[in-house]
Amino acid sequence: MNRLQRIIQTVSFLFFLILLSLAAHPPREGIPTDLFLRLDPSIGILSSIAQRSWITSALIPAGLLLLLTVFFGRLFCGYICPMGTMIDWASFLLPKRPRRELNSNTIDQTAAFRKYKYLFLCFLAAAAICGVSLVFLGSPISIATRLVALVLYPLLLLTADTGLDLSGPIQSIFPQLGYMQVQTRVFATNEFIVLLALAIFGLSIIQPRFWCRNLCPAGAIFAVFSIRPLIRRKVNDSCVHCGKCVRECPMGCITQDHVENVNPECVACLKCSRVCPQSAVSFGLPGRPGAIPASVPEASPYPTRRQALTGLFSGFAMAGIVRTGWNQPRLMGQDKALTDPELIRPPGAIPEREFLARCVRCGQCMKACPTNTLQPIWFKAGIEGMFSPVLVPRLAACELNCATCGHVCPTAAIRPLDILEKKSVKIGTAWIDRQACLVWNQDRKCLVCDEVCPYNAVVFKPTEGRKNAVPHVVPNKCTGCGWCENKCPVIGASAIRINIIGEVRLSSGSYIEKAQEYGLEFKTDKGETDVLAPETFEDNAPAQKPAPVSGQSPAPKKEQLPPGFIED
Repeated sequence: MNRLQRIIQTVSFLFFLILLSLAAHPPREGIPTDLFLRLDPSIGILSSIAQRSWITSALIPAGLLLLLTVFFGRLFCGYICPMGTMIDWASFLLPKRPRRELNSNTIDQTAAFRKYKYLFLCFLAAAAICGVSLVFLGSPISIATRLVALVLYPLLLLTADTGLDLSGPIQSIFPQLGYMQVQTRVFATNEFIVLLALAIFGLSIIQPRFWCRNLCPAGAIFAVFSIRPLIRRKVNDSCVHCGKCVRECPMGCITQDHVENVNPECVACLKCSRVCPQSAVSFGLPGRPGAIPASVPEASPYPTRRQALTGLFSGFAMAGIVRTGWNQPRLMGQDKALTDPELIRPPGAIPEREFLARCVRCGQCMKACPTNTLQPIWFKAGIEGMFSPVLVPRLAACELNCATCGHVCPTAAIRPLDILEKKSVKIGTAWIDRQACLVWNQDRKCLVCDEVCPYNAVVFKPTEGRKNAVPHVVPNKCTGCGWCENKCPVIGASAIRINIIGEVRLSSGSYIEKAQEYGLEFKTDKGETDVLAPETFEDNAPAQKPAPVSGQSPAPKKEQLPPGFIED
């Protein structure tokens, strides 16, 4: 690897990690934590097609990058892309390939695989035309962000927590370690994310940068825009055709005569110029004096018309399969037909159809969530909804004063709301499973759901035949934040759970005004109290004591101990 390329890749990847680390609560104003995601043209273009509207926040940065690609070629792929950097670094850990024959790495010998990235792009574009966004399957920045945010970041936290546990012997020297605490994270689907990453890295055993050469849809877009870049590889007449440049080229874009390369496949890594023993290779403006006339590769790296139509048809077919799934939001023209009742989207998520078209499953909102309640899903929303974020209240609740998820979303699938707006977002409604509730089913004392509810949406009312007042949910006061479900002491499934009933999701407009229109009363103060007579609780209820036996003094009253304590 060229030293300049290695330095730029390292700095760029560190910048990527810094931005991703800043995608946290509270959001950093003015810091584009989603910059790399916005630079991916596959995200901006395909999401806009699927959404049927321009996503300017993603299209403008990607458009500027494509404009630079017209003049300077695929520099982003060779120097800036975090996925390309990780592939290059992973290649050092993979088994070394046997020394290739002289012409085995030419564009002519490897052109057959090159077509697949264009076919993959046709597949994703056709699905997007039908309104189905599958860009998360191929976007390199989305995959890289998902890997770092949902796998490597939790592993780092776990390592730090384990290190603190093992630091006991040295805490006498550094007592500050005893006060440090690391909040670990858990995420669903991380096994699949790891397997996908290992597959992408492992393909480099077959060919260097196999993903970048043959499969990356963003690379296909960059290739289309870099057919004749301003800065190109040139070879002068001192070339002795030793073939070192061909053998060492990571993209295999040089022709059999060792002179010309296919510009759309070149990432300008400069490795060919570094290994040339005659210094015959350079990069500069076209038409350089002394340059050898360019040749045309015998094998085309581009798909034929029939192959392109096959890719498009496959995308249309997949979109049809997705749209005829039983749990899709488009079923029979209904917005919420057969929607999973626990499909609780983050506060500020736009309506489901638009949300699925915009969301690129990058995982930034999940990484930024301070309580770890946002989790990727499998098929709860069908194939189209794979890896999209949902709240899992049993794991954790939605923090009252946090709206970070919308501020780190690169496509505004989750709207960036201020805290006042966020507190007026209704993502669902709590309901009580009376068979599981300790009060309803066993007539035992329990006030947890009422005590933790920040909106006073749970009230206790006396019920005939029970010593203890029983809980009820006031729907127009409940936002679905999940604190009640998370803190419910019942083992297993909570006795009070959040359902999407009553959710409010807006593409635009004020949630505060909409809440007023619907008669919702979201007040986070605890000024209101439940109107209950004192005798409705067991502690204050008059007990029916048996009459003492003649000549025997009453037994002393024992204080009831909490569960888990043993009486002497």
